[in-house]
Amino acid sequence: MADPSRFPSGMKGLGQYLHSKNLLFGVTIGYGTLTCSGYPGSMNFLELDAKTMADWEVDYVKMNSCNSPDQMMPDGFEKFSRLLNGTGRPMAFLCTYPLYNSWYANPQSVDWKRLQNNCNLVRALPNIYSSWGSVFNIIDEYKLRNDILPKVAGPGHYNDPDMLVLGNNGLSNDQKRAHMGMWCMFAAPLLISADMDKVDEFSASLLRNKHLLAIDQDKGGHQAEFVKTRNDVQLWIRKLDNCPIGWAIACINTKVDGRPIDFSTNLDEFKSQMYTISGDKFELLDVFTGDRFKDVRLTENFTISINPSGIMMFRIIPFHLITSVQ
Repeated sequence: MADPSRFPSGMKGLGQYLHSKNLLFGVTIGYGTLTCSGYPGSMNFLELDAKTMADWEVDYVKMNSCNSPDQMMPDGFEKFSRLLNGTGRPMAFLCTYPLYNSWYANPQSVDWKRLQNNCNLVRALPNIYSSWGSVFNIIDEYKLRNDILPKVAGPGHYNDPDMLVLGNNGLSNDQKRAHMGMWCMFAAPLLISADMDKVDEFSASLLRNKHLLAIDQDKGGHQAEFVKTRNDVQLWIRKLDNCPIGWAIACINTKVDGRPIDFSTNLDEFKSQMYTISGDKFELLDVFTGDRFKDVRLTENFTISINPSGIMMFRIIPFHLITSVQ
C-alpha cells in the first residue's frame, strides 16, 4: 500500500504520470521479512506483490535481499521471477542476492546459470556513491572478477554495476567521462541517480552521447573484459556486433594526481580471454568527441594522452567496412 502523504495519487497514478512523460516506472522491493529500510518485505507475500507490480503498471522491479536467509534467496527470487512473468506484463527484473552472498571469495557458491534464467539484471558488487573512490572501486572489482562476470552477461541477463552518479557533486569531468565510458563498456543499464533539474551540462552531454549509447546498447550485449594494467593504465576491450561490427577499447589512467600520461600502445595489445582484434587496418573513432582519431594497422603503435583518473575510449572499425560503404 502506498503512503498517502508521499504518493497522494497512489502508485498506479504515479506510474501513469511517468508513462505520460515517456518515462518508465521502477520500484524497489525487498525479498526478506523486512526491506532494507525496515518496511514489510515480500518473503511471505510473493504472489500478492507480483500481482501488485502488474496492477501498478510497473516496468522495472529491483528486489533487494536484506533480512533474507542466504539459502532461501535463490528459490525465492526464482519463484518471484516466475510470478512476474505469470502476470503477463513485461517487467525487467533486477536480482541482488549475489551482493548479499559471500560469492566473491567463492564464485562457485552462486548458480550463475540459474541467475541468467531468472533475472534480467544482476547486482553482484557494492553500492555506488558519488565519489571517484566508489566508482573506481566498482571498475576494479569488475577487473578482479574478470574470470566470471563477462562470461555470465549477455542479452536478457546483464550485470548491473549500479546507477550512474553523473549530475551530482563528487566527480571531476575526467572522472565523469571514465564513469560513463566504463558503464557503456560493461553493457550496463544506464539508470541515472540525480536530480534531473540540476544535472550539469557536461554530464548531460555524456548522457546524450550517441557513440557511447551505441556501444552500451550494442545488440550483442557483450561485456567488456579486462586485458592488463601497464604503466598505471588499465586496458579494456569489448566486442561489438552492429553499427558496424568491430570492437571498443578503453584505457583508464589509475593515478588520481600528477600530469597526464602519454601512453603508447597498439591494437594487437588488446587481447582478452574472449576477444581479440583481427584484421589489417582500422579506423579509431574517439567516442567522446566523435572525431576520427587515427587510421592504424593492427601492430602499429599510436600514442594517447590520458589525464589522471581519466579515460580514452575508441570504437575500432575495420577499414574494409568503411571503404565498402563509401
